[in-house]
Amino acid sequence: MKRLFFFCAIIFFTGCASLPTDYVKLDNQETLSLDAVMEKISKERVIFIGEIHGTASIHLLQLEIIKRLRERGKELVIALEAFPDTRQGILNKWIAGSLDKGAFEQAYSAYWSIPFEYYEGIFDYAKEQHIPLVAMNAEDTIIREASKKGLQTVSADFLKKIQFTDCSTDPAYKGLVNSISIHASGFQFFCDGQRLRDTVMAFNISNAMAGNNYTVVVLAGVAHSSKMAVPRILENNTGATSTVLLPEEVKYFIKRTPDRNIADYIWY
Repeated sequence: MKRLFFFCAIIFFTGCASLPTDYVKLDNQETLSLDAVMEKISKERVIFIGEIHGTASIHLLQLEIIKRLRERGKELVIALEAFPDTRQGILNKWIAGSLDKGAFEQAYSAYWSIPFEYYEGIFDYAKEQHIPLVAMNAEDTIIREASKKGLQTVSADFLKKIQFTDCSTDPAYKGLVNSISIHASGFQFFCDGQRLRDTVMAFNISNAMAGNNYTVVVLAGVAHSSKMAVPRILENNTGATSTVLLPEEVKYFIKRTPDRNIADYIWY
């Protein structure tokens, strides 16, 4: 099943896949090196590294930050938008070594439309280092139905379990969705559908944190990773704070210069 993209069509920013050199801390506009950023974020419990899917330099940076955290002795969990939580077993088998790469790639491609090669280095490193991978996304069929027909398509017990609140309770979130999304015809309850996806992600991140002191590295699109999306839902529902790193290109999605309400750091 092809991934239903509720925000923007994928944008491919071409160029050499190399690490960014400049990182800006948005609360004071200080320009930092990656080494300095690592010093500041390495004690955080949850780190969002927002991506524009299929941008090689971003996936390279995600892998680099994961490696540097590991080298600092951090116990890690990597939470992935690329897999729905119903497919957690596939990730467990990959890390355990009971699934070969061909079968893993096939399982990945059944849900996520970005070429496997963009994430391959991350998957290989996680397997090598025995870093758990967490499938944090919701099933597209659930989100599609909720976006078309409303929240009555979702079990009330499930909404209560994940601590869902609809878009009417969060004008800032609704404004974010309206500013960066392309509304497909027939999706009358688009914002609530998107918020349902983000709340499922927050719920699965909180489960990954339960009973351990692992650092959770979240790899998700810039829309989900923006501070007023999954990070805020996670904090509201669990009290868990996070730090958010986004590419400077997020400005093309939000149609304005990113500030500290969007991210803690941006990179160029």
